[in-house]
Amino acid sequence: MNEMQQIYTNIGKRIRNIRKSKKMTLEDLSFAIDMDYSFIARIETGKATASLETLYKISKGLQIKFYQLFNEINPKKETFVEKEFLSLTKKLSFEEKEKMLSIMNIVLDK
Repeated sequence: MNEMQQIYTNIGKRIRNIRKSKKMTLEDLSFAIDMDYSFIARIETGKATASLETLYKISKGLQIKFYQLFNEINPKKETFVEKEFLSLTKKLSFEEKEKMLSIMNIVLDK
């Protein structure tokens, strides 16, 4: 899967998560935006791509701001940082980990 396909898949997952969190069915959303529910289902599963206009309509049907569809659409970045952090800390001794924890608490003002 190329990067654009991954982005569309992530947007689709986000749409589905938001829709379900609002207790909406595909049919509810379909009716709200006058769009075929099977097309929305294909967007949610990443099997179809949506134009910006379609995504805008979906955001209105979900009663969210348009930009909220794009929040957290690239979770790989965070996963990479977490993996890198864990990889680095595994190499530290117990005492070094304690020092690192103290430094992090100072930086995070805890």
